[in-house]
Amino acid sequence: MTSYTFFSRSALTEKELRDIQELAKICNEHEQIDLKLNLDMLTDRPGKDADDFLCYAGDKLVGFGALFVFHREEAEVSGMVHPEYRRQGIFRRLQAMMEEECRSRNIPQLLFIVQRGAVSGKNYMECIRATYRFSEYWMEWTGEAEASVQPTDGVRIRPAVPEDKERLIQLDVEGFGLEEARVREMFPRLEQEPGRTTYLIETDGLPPIGKMSLSRQKDHAFIYGFTVEPAQQGKGYGRAALGKAIQLLRQEGYARIVLEVATENSKALGLYESCGFRVKSANDYYQHLL
Repeated sequence: MTSYTFFSRSALTEKELRDIQELAKICNEHEQIDLKLNLDMLTDRPGKDADDFLCYAGDKLVGFGALFVFHREEAEVSGMVHPEYRRQGIFRRLQAMMEEECRSRNIPQLLFIVQRGAVSGKNYMECIRATYRFSEYWMEWTGEAEASVQPTDGVRIRPAVPEDKERLIQLDVEGFGLEEARVREMFPRLEQEPGRTTYLIETDGLPPIGKMSLSRQKDHAFIYGFTVEPAQQGKGYGRAALGKAIQLLRQEGYARIVLEVATENSKALGLYESCGFRVKSANDYYQHLL
């Protein structure tokens, strides 16, 4: 009978990070998927709370679960189990550990990230009776429409500075329809993410009209937190700003540029597709109350 060792980490060692990447490769190849593991965040955990949970069979990592806590109302969960070690209660045990950690931090629910092609993940959500919440497309820039996204002179993007905090918060509230209290809670955590730079979108005669964040990783750049205030939407500002961002990242040598967009956000999806982004996969999110 196989003996398993379970434990949690507030920060991962280099070996553990390598083990996680190797396990992800095995799981991805087995189900022909692309798990969302946020490896950049795993690499730079602050070391304060237990956010990562591991299961080893001897010196082999066979199960992993990660918490991503952006605000106190929920913890996003990403995880996997080696195909040869499934149906042995490994993820059930990891989930129980994550739930115990969340209860100790007064976090009331888990939000599981399930890659749409992961049959095992979907079956597990049904088993624990998790409730489907929403989905996001993972999109990648192909360069097919490069000529059509040339940035216009009337729109600029500039790195935000500390004095821009209130405007950034206002743009998140207006652009994403979020509660101000939640935005203020999330703001310090998000602005400290490794590799992240937040840019304000400007045009002549107006205060900053939008924002976006660029995360520069080893093999790709990620565009997120992209919004234009409602009163200025539909005027081409977002398209021009996206062109600026693509131009900047291309100049920096990034051949791979990716982003996420809610599947129901047809307006944003159309914009990204017209600028050369194509849907590569989708992630479904499931809620599990504690």
